[in-house]
Amino acid sequence: MTAPDVSRIVYPESEARRTFRLKVSPSHELHVEESGNPDGVPIVLLHGGPGGQISPRHRQLADPGRYRVVAFDQRGAGRSTPSALVDDNTTWDLVADIERLREHLGIRRWHVAGGSWGSTLALVYAQSHPESVSAICVWSVWLADRATQRWLFEFGANMVYPEAWDRFVAHFPPGDLEDLEAATYRRIRGNDPEDADRIARALGAWETASVYFHPRDASLTEGDDDGGASYGRIMAHYFENDCFLDGEDHIVSRCDRLADIPATIVHGRFDMCTPLREAWRLWKAWPRADLNIVEHGGHMPDEPAMATAIVAALDELAGIDTA
Repeated sequence: MTAPDVSRIVYPESEARRTFRLKVSPSHELHVEESGNPDGVPIVLLHGGPGGQISPRHRQLADPGRYRVVAFDQRGAGRSTPSALVDDNTTWDLVADIERLREHLGIRRWHVAGGSWGSTLALVYAQSHPESVSAICVWSVWLADRATQRWLFEFGANMVYPEAWDRFVAHFPPGDLEDLEAATYRRIRGNDPEDADRIARALGAWETASVYFHPRDASLTEGDDDGGASYGRIMAHYFENDCFLDGEDHIVSRCDRLADIPATIVHGRFDMCTPLREAWRLWKAWPRADLNIVEHGGHMPDEPAMATAIVAALDELAGIDTA
């Protein structure tokens, strides 16, 4: 199906003002883009996944006249190199990369924003470096907890999208269905490259099925050179390791570290990828944040209701001083 038109809601599409490479480890080099007003409020936009990549639609959420927009492809993802490398690739490596990028650009403090996995990373980064963060905007919140993993792999999303679920499980013999999540990761890490590619792509396709409020034919990995195989590999690497965080409540138990940071949480009522319970748990632990439940919203920021709410939130946060 055709994607809904959000062109009148978001800011006009534009090219990055500059791009550069940033070496962050002996093996990893990041693709970084800057856009918007070089003298504007600095903001870093964090993409989803894990294993996704930045795209022009991310830039369209932030006012280019008021924001200095920084975005980058995370380790192993998008145009960062080497592609799909999971060695030296953990949440804590990414947190260090964000701080290294801030220092490299000479930014004292900046706004931090992201959706889905990008919200996870934004929150963990802000809790680790609150002195570097002037405001937070997160949407389609994911707290990297097992409840949402069970929703995706056991009982929940498959009740809403049975046709996509059947396509996914068709890749597995009956014995694997007893622990489908473990079987998925085992085969992606397996010694058969063709099978690993096939399962990685299937995992990406299954997640794609749950993210759109308005169904469409497009994939989360549309435009990826490998059809989503690297996306699936990195996602599996993070999921299998519980995103390298310390238990179920890693983020909610550390919300006191965010107490002095202005913030907005945006979440779609009908988000079938990361259910509203995630944002609700976060807000209960972090009452300083404003919670906007979008009644006709799903998971993705490029649909009308979600785009409206995210643009409004970022517009409001643009007035906060970063000095």
